[in-house]
Amino acid sequence: MAEIIRVLIVDDLPETRENVRKLLQFESDIEVIGQAGTGEQAIEMAQEHQPDIILMDINMPGIDGIGASQKISELVPASQIIIMSVQSDSDYLRRAMLAGARDFLTKPFGGDELVAAVRRVYAKRPVTRPVASQAQAAQVVSSAGVEAKTREGFVLSVFSPKGGSGCTTIAINLAVALAQQQRHTLIVDGSLQFGDVAVMINMKPVTSIVDLSGKDSDIDPELVDSVVKIHNSGLHVLMAPPRPEMADEVTGPVLKGLLATLRTLYDYVIIDTTSSLNDIALTLLDESDRILLVTQQNLPSLKNVSRFFDLAQILEYQSQKVWLVVNQATNKQGISVKDVGETLKRPIFMAIPEDSLTVGLAIDQGVPLVLGNSRKKPVSLAMNKLAAAVVDELSTEKMDDSDPADTNGEAGGLFGKLFGKR
Repeated sequence: MAEIIRVLIVDDLPETRENVRKLLQFESDIEVIGQAGTGEQAIEMAQEHQPDIILMDINMPGIDGIGASQKISELVPASQIIIMSVQSDSDYLRRAMLAGARDFLTKPFGGDELVAAVRRVYAKRPVTRPVASQAQAAQVVSSAGVEAKTREGFVLSVFSPKGGSGCTTIAINLAVALAQQQRHTLIVDGSLQFGDVAVMINMKPVTSIVDLSGKDSDIDPELVDSVVKIHNSGLHVLMAPPRPEMADEVTGPVLKGLLATLRTLYDYVIIDTTSSLNDIALTLLDESDRILLVTQQNLPSLKNVSRFFDLAQILEYQSQKVWLVVNQATNKQGISVKDVGETLKRPIFMAIPEDSLTVGLAIDQGVPLVLGNSRKKPVSLAMNKLAAAVVDELSTEKMDDSDPADTNGEAGGLFGKLFGKR
């Protein structure tokens, strides 16, 4: 018998509450257990009924949805919150996330969108751990006809909250450098709508991550082997979808199951992420053992990176999960590399020197810096140095938890930590 998802609807407008209830009434696995018209009432009902999901309007008189969500997250951490709002800008989304929401719906929304969000958030509630699927994936028969060997594989995401910071260039060259060191390495283009990994290494996207989207778990390594393509450097490549609209076919559960399998097949999985903190990007960051957080020597970059560090603290990430990388480092800026570390109060893991001409030429030629005629340039040597530092740091560390993705030793993923576990 399917589990029943118990839902509390919170909105100050009675007609809105009723419309939302009607959108859910014919779903056999969803039960509306109550309605609240104020933030205060929502807090009381959440404590009394312990709902699985709370649909929370953001703008209400008295205690608004943000304040109510913060309080409920403290008092009833098992209840997962979905914010509803007519406002969809990034500031509202960020406030909702920091308040403890796990998803965000922009009004007006349809029944399919609402039901999908309820089921998605319920499926990713923090009581579900990915350890079992990882263990199962390790036992799946590989393409060589033998059981896949359980590896101490690491997943690293290259991320910046500021677009144009050079994450794709860093991810590609880090991955190629690792492959050149005889490390079995895969790069995943996690920028699903407009990924550039394929074009920047001169590969045609014949297959993509969409070809692995048919299953939510237990993805067969043999299927992975048929989809992944091999670059002439020896790097394995999992490309982004060929068309932006196809990105919707890749879901969080698919990514979790896929990464669990990839851990058993590769020494290093490098993910090039998008700068937007959407559901997919957050899932990728959550499943990563380490995040290479890329910044530059300018105030907008430092502002956004500082905000991400604030978010990482809320997520209770241990300090070693996030490594700070300064890209396009130069002594010609008013803000020095040393100033970056002192401003952010974080150590600099690596500084990659500025060389826009060399980098631009490599991109246009589709040849990674560490492979082409520029491989002896300072910027290329820095990429190799970064790869060596990654190997050195990770090879000397022992994971405290049996689940490599869970670096703070607690249950739940990024959405689980950010939106469920307190």
